[in-house]
Amino acid sequence: MTGSSQGNGGWGYRAGVAVAVVTSFLTVWTTIVRDDGNGMSFFLLILAAMTGAFAAWFRPAGMARTMLGVAVMQALLALAIATAPVVARVPGESSKALLFGGVFAALWLVSAACFRAAAVTARTGSADRR
Repeated sequence: MTGSSQGNGGWGYRAGVAVAVVTSFLTVWTTIVRDDGNGMSFFLLILAAMTGAFAAWFRPAGMARTMLGVAVMQALLALAIATAPVVARVPGESSKALLFGGVFAALWLVSAACFRAAAVTARTGSADRR
């Protein structure tokens, strides 16, 4: 099921999938390495991305909306962790949580931008074939 065979915009679609998969892998890896008790929250982000992808039938426009939603969820989770009383008591932990969340939210946004580019390519490509 490649991007071009589904009319999904080719390179943009493949890049969006690659960024989403790498971001998911890095999320799992850093969660296992940190082991700070917030792991389930981060795994739920990946579950939300997979659920959204299935709900969008892996179409590029729906995938772009899904990745945008996951980026927002990532940012809100980082904010929730950074403002938790247990984290706020440790100097520097709040800024680490915000930085971590910001980097990962940016990666989800890059994936969303790639899927958006694929959606535009697929839309203009189908208009050219008419």
